[in-house]
Amino acid sequence: MQFHYNYNGFLNVYKEAGWTSMDVCAKLKRITGVRKIGHAGTLDPMAEGVLPVAIGIATKNIDLIGGKVKEYRAGMLLGTVTDTEDITGNVTGRYTGELPGEEAVREAVMSFVGAYEQLTPMYSARKVNGRKLYEYARAGVEVERKTKPVSIYEIRIEEISVPHVVFTVKCSRGTYIRSLCRDIGEKLGCGACMSSLLRTQVGDFRAEDAVRISDIEAAADSGGLDSLLRVTAPTAVAIGKFDGAHIGHQALFRELRRAAERDRLKTLVLILRFGKSGIMSREDRKQKLAELGIDYCIELDFTDELKNMSAEDFLSRILIGRFNMKTIVAGKDVSFGRNKAGNAEFLHEHASEYGYKVDLIDKVIAPGGMIMSESEQAGDTGEDPKKNSADNASDRNCFEVSGEDHDTVDISSTMLRGAISKGDMELAARLLGEPYSISGYVVHGKGIASSKMKYPTMNIEVSDDLNLPPFGVYAVRACIYPADYRRSLKPGKEIRPREIVGIANLGERPTVNGSTEGGTRLRLEIHSFDDIGDCYESFVKTELCRFIRPEKRFSSVEELTRQISGEDIPAVQKYFGRT
Repeated sequence: MQFHYNYNGFLNVYKEAGWTSMDVCAKLKRITGVRKIGHAGTLDPMAEGVLPVAIGIATKNIDLIGGKVKEYRAGMLLGTVTDTEDITGNVTGRYTGELPGEEAVREAVMSFVGAYEQLTPMYSARKVNGRKLYEYARAGVEVERKTKPVSIYEIRIEEISVPHVVFTVKCSRGTYIRSLCRDIGEKLGCGACMSSLLRTQVGDFRAEDAVRISDIEAAADSGGLDSLLRVTAPTAVAIGKFDGAHIGHQALFRELRRAAERDRLKTLVLILRFGKSGIMSREDRKQKLAELGIDYCIELDFTDELKNMSAEDFLSRILIGRFNMKTIVAGKDVSFGRNKAGNAEFLHEHASEYGYKVDLIDKVIAPGGMIMSESEQAGDTGEDPKKNSADNASDRNCFEVSGEDHDTVDISSTMLRGAISKGDMELAARLLGEPYSISGYVVHGKGIASSKMKYPTMNIEVSDDLNLPPFGVYAVRACIYPADYRRSLKPGKEIRPREIVGIANLGERPTVNGSTEGGTRLRLEIHSFDDIGDCYESFVKTELCRFIRPEKRFSSVEELTRQISGEDIPAVQKYFGRT
């Protein structure tokens, strides 16, 4: 399994006063679990406003955002000079004469529109001889600095009430507003320092759209952080439900990668979630798409706002405005927007206006025999199907057959959900291109399986938000990873798990819990046929290969033990060829 980032994209953060820019990044690392995070342009602790923050692979585009035009609303105090050039510093001078009038102030402020050479302040993060200037300043060392060209594109004076001045300024990258205030004060001959600063815009990131850290944390806790992400890199986009990422979806994703390579774009899959239930968890789906070579995976809940949004608004505001779409890859039956008006014809009609390409592909169809049961496919030999039909399913191109074949079926999520709900794990594996799996971290159980039944198990908590197969006993394979593998690996580095086969029970464990009612937490309990030692807190991906029998309540633990040892384990061992 390859390491990947669960989240990739930009957050438009509203930095509050008292936070440093690095404080924001450190907090977001804890919220998202992503290690690779950076900001596009430092804001001083006293400043507020727009701080674009890149997460995951989006950090490669930080310089593109940081170099955009910035807009600030600044307060300036005339007649006071400080060592930091703002009111948080130590006062180094006060003007005792009569302060200049409004007209003189206005003329001095507006004289800075255009290009000028600005001296970097001592309290800044720029480096001289390998050290940041503020490190010299805090040590009381004055360092010779060079001026740097900056551009002031526009200044609007909002208020003049001497000694206080408020103005809005649009400027280039690298402009220090503190230093601009200093320079205005020097030109007026009375000195000045910055009294307040609000960054209102960085490129297309605006203060009115920015979100505070508390809102980001709440969104992450509810599973809705994706709704806040933006992508600035040009993208090739596929849009849909993509529940389960079956072989039909995988064919679409292959075309998406080809289009992205052709047009030198990043791949982005936009998933619309309808309701809570799904075949895969959000984390597993992101992992799956990362393994399929998708750069950005964004999930949006299908809210009333999205439901009622017109097709053109969805195109301009979401696909282009938020995700910088340059190519869309979709099935010929594509639809989005109110009344499903965003169809293939709509996409072609608006392509030149919005500057994107349209690649439409046919539905993936498969031989009718593909939906036959395992016994119908190869006979009920008890052999591990990974040696036969599942191997064929892994060759995903084998299902892209001609529409002239009269004995064919369309591949769909409905078919996949049906196979899973019936416990037909062999068909599910053929539709997915790999066995259906459940993943999670090993938690502590009651210890009954090891102490009373002599069958120690790994216990995985299972979300009831998923469309699960029938509760019962399964033949399983499992891959066991270290607990911190997602945090400890670097992108592109591979970790090899321990692989085991065994028997598992999915469900509510009615024999040891006493009832299948009352909100008992679902568990997947896995017993390995080989010694695996202590696996607590390990991350385990478990493939449910064959449904053995339904879950039932036995009269005693002893009766359950006899069922497991006398019938269940022999059936699973026969399946894996270990008899």
